[in-house]
Amino acid sequence: MSNKLQEESAIDAFDPRSINKRVYEALRALRKGYDIAKECGRVKEEEYNKRLREQKIQAQELYTYLAIWGLMRLRAEEMSRNKEKKSSSEITQDGKQEMLDCFFKCLERVATKQNLASINGIDTLNGLKMDDYLGLTGIALAVAREFSFWADAIYPDIKGGEKE
Repeated sequence: MSNKLQEESAIDAFDPRSINKRVYEALRALRKGYDIAKECGRVKEEEYNKRLREQKIQAQELYTYLAIWGLMRLRAEEMSRNKEKKSSSEITQDGKQEMLDCFFKCLERVATKQNLASINGIDTLNGLKMDDYLGLTGIALAVAREFSFWADAIYPDIKGGEKE
């Protein structure tokens, strides 16, 4: 890595916006994709609302899940949802899966750690030294906290997580 790139990475790490900016952009892009699909008629109103509700709920639950179960189990949860989706003929909880994909891609960018969002993500986590894994878990918790916060801002019209 060049000195200039290292300096930019170090400065970015101390910028309090470094995490929330990436999370905001990731959630906004995820939502925008569905907004466009709905406007173009590729997604029906019922499916649109269902997916966005699942996305919002998953974003709000990420921090609690990570704090209780940890990063390895969250990654395993994502893997099982992928496998479940491939083996099932009906679409179930796709919004939750999309949010988990979004989370791991965002975590990769924030932590500058490759292969967390790939199919080999669990192997990447297993291969980390203890200190690296604990550090990554701390970053993941910070990212998950931002996902929970930004879910309300990006999905204000979607009821989910709160009592209706």
